[in-house]
Amino acid sequence: MTKKTKWAKTFLMVLVGGILVSGSPLIFAGQATSQRETDVEKLLVQANSYFQKADYKLAIGCYLEASALSKNRMNISQANFGLSLSYFHLRDSANAARYMRKVVEVDPNKEISDLFYPKAFVQQFNQVRKDLADKKGLTTEKVGAPKPVPAKADEAPPEKVEKKEEATKKEEPVKKEAEAPKTVETPKVQETKEPPAPVKTTARQPQETPVLSGEFEVLDEEKGGHWEISAHYSTWGVNLIKAMFEGALTDKLGEEIRSELIKKSGTVQAGLVPWEFTQNLAFDSGGSNYGLELRYFSAGRAGTFSLGLAFEKTDLKLTLNGTAVQTFTNGAVSSTDVRSSLISSPFSTHINFRWEVGQNARLTPYFVVGFGFAPLKGTFSYNYTGTFQKGDFSQTIGNSQKKDFAALSQDIDFKIPDILVILQLHFGIKAQIYQGLSLLGEVGIWDGFVLRGGLAYRF
Repeated sequence: MTKKTKWAKTFLMVLVGGILVSGSPLIFAGQATSQRETDVEKLLVQANSYFQKADYKLAIGCYLEASALSKNRMNISQANFGLSLSYFHLRDSANAARYMRKVVEVDPNKEISDLFYPKAFVQQFNQVRKDLADKKGLTTEKVGAPKPVPAKADEAPPEKVEKKEEATKKEEPVKKEAEAPKTVETPKVQETKEPPAPVKTTARQPQETPVLSGEFEVLDEEKGGHWEISAHYSTWGVNLIKAMFEGALTDKLGEEIRSELIKKSGTVQAGLVPWEFTQNLAFDSGGSNYGLELRYFSAGRAGTFSLGLAFEKTDLKLTLNGTAVQTFTNGAVSSTDVRSSLISSPFSTHINFRWEVGQNARLTPYFVVGFGFAPLKGTFSYNYTGTFQKGDFSQTIGNSQKKDFAALSQDIDFKIPDILVILQLHFGIKAQIYQGLSLLGEVGIWDGFVLRGGLAYRF
């Protein structure tokens, strides 16, 4: 082997080794970039999962990490878009707008629809994009301001060759600046990290939007829209406010029972003169209530105040049970056990106002203020059994009566109202269970004390 051949072989080996050594950083860098973007995509999937569960703070943490780590323009756009949506749902308009601007800067052709996103969010996004476009328009006008310069240069007669050359040099940048508005928006956006060709932007965009819209659309259903329909069931009692009317009602119904005892005792022995009447009647109440309610949220998805219209069916039952004793001047005594009740089942209409304290997707406290009216019709019934005793003589007595409220009012001289006014003050908790479907639990005043549970769907 000649010396030239050895030198050629040695040179070739050195050259190949140099290429391998110089190219290895690029290979490793490419592998690192690929692994980094894979990690970014995992972070985005995790962030979207948190978002779907309405854990916005956890979602924001993942989106921020993905945005800081990624070098891919579309991944950056998706992370910033998720950040803007998360802050929007947290009522942080400033940060929502901040990340909307970053989305538009990275992906100026991105468009969203209120079919998949909240209408208020879409309006804010479009406004941010418009504001950025207006700012770029102002910049373009400033650059294009020297347009009149070429005209003046053309009108002025050239006196020297140097002036012509200077006018020609000035004219060229002015023409370039005049053409700048056509391309000023795209180059500014494409100055970001590793901008792909415009064709790739158009191809990738349809793939990103369905992924986000599908996930976030579920959240909008969870939050709901303008309307909510609910059904509820309650247990009801007036024991909480019975002191307001217990005495008057007990006395009036006691007089009705006394009158019946005197009449019944008179059939056993004639000529009896009433002497003293004592009663020991215990008041109680109970009943059930169920109904349907339609609510309107004037602010839509973001609303926490609503107006409700409810249709209620209530079963009311007031009872007076105990003993009654009537004595007569001749020493005769009528002792009886009494069971009496007033029963009414009014159908009422209510208007109420509800305020939700915040708007957590899982658990939301609220309070309700309202009123309603119902026609008050019903029956009063009683029965008594006991003994009439005079000396050694004893005889069982008993009777039962049933009257409507109109006849009872005449007998006891106590006007039972024809209309029942219902006042409502409730405190409740709304627990979201699935996509706009919630459980309701309430406690409060409804012309008495009420415990209520229900199921609501907001759409």
